[in-house]
Amino acid sequence: MPSVLFVCTANMCRSPLAEVLFRDLLRRNGLQGDWRVHSAGVGVVHGQPATEFSRQVAADRGLDLSSHISKPVDRASMQAADLVLVMDSGHRQALREAYPQSADRVHLLSEMAGEGGPVEDPVGSTIEKYRLTADRITDLLTRGLDRIRDLAARPAAQEGHEPND
Repeated sequence: MPSVLFVCTANMCRSPLAEVLFRDLLRRNGLQGDWRVHSAGVGVVHGQPATEFSRQVAADRGLDLSSHISKPVDRASMQAADLVLVMDSGHRQALREAYPQSADRVHLLSEMAGEGGPVEDPVGSTIEKYRLTADRITDLLTRGLDRIRDLAARPAAQEGHEPND
């Protein structure tokens, strides 16, 4: 069962949105039962809810972030993830340095769609900026789904398990 960990700074805006948007994408593609999907942050105050605008943008799309609680990235979450998708190069660098044994599994979310730029942090801005952020994440996930599936399945295949395709 492939496992994806989405990471941003505080685990209150981008990574929780990516988590619920990816779960929804998997559901729409008939894949939801085959995946473990989580989110965390590199600079987290543990136990915070998703921001009000993140919850609202998710709800506008029929998704629920009301029970989300921020969590820090830790050794266990990094080891459990077949693929770690981060929002910007600072997150990638921090995780690769802190968890060198997992460095090859840490990628920018935008790389999944053949790009290389960040997903900008909407914190402190308008609801419209949150909507644009959710749109960008949705676009990257949709265009990058095949690559995400390939990369997340690879560690399982290397351990002698069949990938869940």
